[in-house]
Amino acid sequence: MRRAVSWAALAAAWLLAGSAGAAEVESLRQSGPVADRFNIAVLGDGYRAEDQTKLKTDAQGIIDYLFSVPPLQQYAAFFNVKLVHVISKENGADNGSYGATRDTALGAHFNCDNIDRLLCIDDAAASVAAVQDVPEYNFAIVIVNDPKYGGSGGPVCASSSNEQSFEVLAHEIGHSLARLADEYSYEGNQPPCNQQQDCREANATLRTSLDQIKWQDWIEQGTPLPTPPTDQYGKVTGLFEGTRYTPIGVFRPQLNCKMRDLGAEFCSVCTEQFVRSIWTSDNIKMIEQATPAEIAVASASCDAVELSVKSPPISPSTYRYTWTVDGKAQLETTSKVALMPGALMQGAHQVVVTVEDATTLVRSDPDGVLKEQFTWTVSVAKSDCPIQMGGGGAAGAAGTAGNGGVAGAVVSGGVAGALAGGGLGGAGGVVGSGGVAGTTGMVSGGAAPRPNPPPRETSGCGCSLPEQNGPRSAMFLALTLGLAFARRRAAVFVSGRNHTPTLLSPASLRPPARCCQLPSRTV
Repeated sequence: MRRAVSWAALAAAWLLAGSAGAAEVESLRQSGPVADRFNIAVLGDGYRAEDQTKLKTDAQGIIDYLFSVPPLQQYAAFFNVKLVHVISKENGADNGSYGATRDTALGAHFNCDNIDRLLCIDDAAASVAAVQDVPEYNFAIVIVNDPKYGGSGGPVCASSSNEQSFEVLAHEIGHSLARLADEYSYEGNQPPCNQQQDCREANATLRTSLDQIKWQDWIEQGTPLPTPPTDQYGKVTGLFEGTRYTPIGVFRPQLNCKMRDLGAEFCSVCTEQFVRSIWTSDNIKMIEQATPAEIAVASASCDAVELSVKSPPISPSTYRYTWTVDGKAQLETTSKVALMPGALMQGAHQVVVTVEDATTLVRSDPDGVLKEQFTWTVSVAKSDCPIQMGGGGAAGAAGTAGNGGVAGAVVSGGVAGALAGGGLGGAGGVVGSGGVAGTTGMVSGGAAPRPNPPPRETSGCGCSLPEQNGPRSAMFLALTLGLAFARRRAAVFVSGRNHTPTLLSPASLRPPARCCQLPSRTV
């Protein structure tokens, strides 16, 4: 239910702002800077000086309720709330629980427009108080100190202190924040929908053809259109006739919704519109901070270049992060990345992060409002940085001692990690006669000394191996597994970067009979 308002009176209220004395103000919820959040001003009416403690309790109760309602619950950290302690001479509201006439600061009165439960306030007076004491406010709520059930919407929402009235307030915020239509068919005089452009609200339509219905992405195949208003379709998104104060010819998405019945939840279409409205607000930025803030980043050393973004919290988080370097996708999926100059060629590189709210509450985002990008230009000055493509990997177990024993490190990450880091080896890599000892390994491509090198054969093989007690295929299987893991890990660390090492495939590592050749690496 929304009430008519005198816009001239509201304009006058803005001009009068500053003339009234400031009231005491306290914060009920501080989620972030006022420039980056929705700011709600909560004012009391019908609360005397001795009722101010009750006002805070009532205000906290109504705010706690609001942010328990999906989707406001998930996006609660997008809101700041301040309480303005407006003091009235008398408690209650006109035509309420305490009498037909009450002297209150904001003129609260029931039986507004001859509807008993419609609770209205003086919008001009409320706007003056809100702009005077919470100048950053985006919308205002007035809580009236009267236990009678009632409330209303409009430029300023109103609710009595009756807890059942909190439902009215949630409904009214559907109007104020998400610009949703009332879905019932009575008590309204709103102009009809435009036949050519359809209804302006997201939850009302004149169209009956699926390809023209604005919430077609929510309608499952086989749903009859229009949809019968029966229990069979009670939880189905379809096309239900009767909404926007009109019983015939205008359709709503679901049989019941909080925009129609106060005891219901917001339907999927209204919920989607809530989320889209949040992201189209001037106050909310998906990337509210980028580090570094400058778009040009210079790297004069071989240290990692760290880039990150900060977004307002969603609970649970539904953010998706995508990073690209010079248009090539990276595997990082968090809000920050560390780029190694050794993995980038000398010169300038474009680094782009795309942040997306991948919530399942939204199926249609034609304008791309749930996505935002930030771009840096990273300039690499040095050309002699060591090629760093990832960590060295966890060293494996000491391995199996004995003739030709292959260490567990080959499979567990010793060789794999070293390859990704630029060299071979790792403590305890391979132990035993004829095996490969790798306590030092290769660093930045430099070969480590290999103790007791095996004698070379005249057959031209890379190395000779002593006879094994078991089949040689076991040793080569272990080496192949380790190197296959190394190739995969190396690919992970260099994916999308300009400097990509190429490792020999495991098939190329199979030596001729009685010969063994260490894997090589080319750049």
